[in-house]
Amino acid sequence: MARPVDPMRWALPVAEWPLGDRQAWMTAQMTGDVFDEEGRAAHWAARTRQTNEQHYGRWLGYLRWVGILDEAAAPADRVTRETVRAYNRHLETIVAPRTRLSMLVGLKVMMQAMAPDRCWRWLQDACNRVQINAKPSRDKRARMRPTAEIFAAALTEMEQLPPSGLTLRQALAYRDALMLALLALRPLRLKNFASLELGRHLVPTEGTWLIIIPAAETKTHQPVSFELPEALRPWFARYLAEVRPPFPQAGESARVWLGKEGVMRDPHSIYHRIIKLTRRLFGVAINPHLLRDCAALSLAAVSADMARAAAPLLGHRHFSTTERYYIQADNLAASRRLGMILDQLKAAAESQA
Repeated sequence: MARPVDPMRWALPVAEWPLGDRQAWMTAQMTGDVFDEEGRAAHWAARTRQTNEQHYGRWLGYLRWVGILDEAAAPADRVTRETVRAYNRHLETIVAPRTRLSMLVGLKVMMQAMAPDRCWRWLQDACNRVQINAKPSRDKRARMRPTAEIFAAALTEMEQLPPSGLTLRQALAYRDALMLALLALRPLRLKNFASLELGRHLVPTEGTWLIIIPAAETKTHQPVSFELPEALRPWFARYLAEVRPPFPQAGESARVWLGKEGVMRDPHSIYHRIIKLTRRLFGVAINPHLLRDCAALSLAAVSADMARAAAPLLGHRHFSTTERYYIQADNLAASRRLGMILDQLKAAAESQA
């Protein structure tokens, strides 16, 4: 028997949206040619559409629950400051701060797509204010480690395994350590990392390999390409030559990452292997997405200019997505300069004493 859904958390499925909302959403997704204007959501990835449909469904579910869903009204006419303020107060009582922020941002981007003729700056500003105060329920900084430390620990894992004749358990351990090492230095999004294929995304070149992911397969619709880091090349060569071939489907599948049952089709299987390994190595779980933050902060610790390099490394389309690391790098640089000045003043005072 299915568990009943709390009406305070009900999300209306698209089929139950008011007719005007469904039509506006269909228009937002319409594609066209050079003579037709495309909808604002025409190029959203399927997962993005699904997530934002869920957020908008929660908004409609809330309106129905409190008895103010006017099905004849235009979608944009329902999204007023007063109603969204009440919705935000409602969310504060039932979800975590970051989840509340995600749901409000989902409502904003859906309105920008479904009613692009309206000005939604006030809603963007409201989301920005919520973001300032929406502290994560768990402090992720306590789980973060410098990229160099993560990479070194992964290499140590592989070094401790026998130089040949690995058992299945040892082969799995080698694969996991290699995945962690690569994600530490080249923190791809998990979906792209799990889908890597030999000859398509992983291309051999002079003395190394290129990892190439076309724009159509990335979240930001920007192509990703980079060389395999030099420090990782001998370990990767061993994986391809010795560790990967005994796994099931190695001869018939081009997927880079294989397991004891063949292709690792579900990205969550890689997610959980990384979680398990990092928890053992560092005492805390570092998931693949957090490895991206580790890389950005490691660059920011060097300089503000290096923080800017985090944008292409992480596949961010706009620098604004990475800007918080740049600001942190500037703060670090400023604190270091202040420390030097204080040291100089202290030295001068001691010399005059």
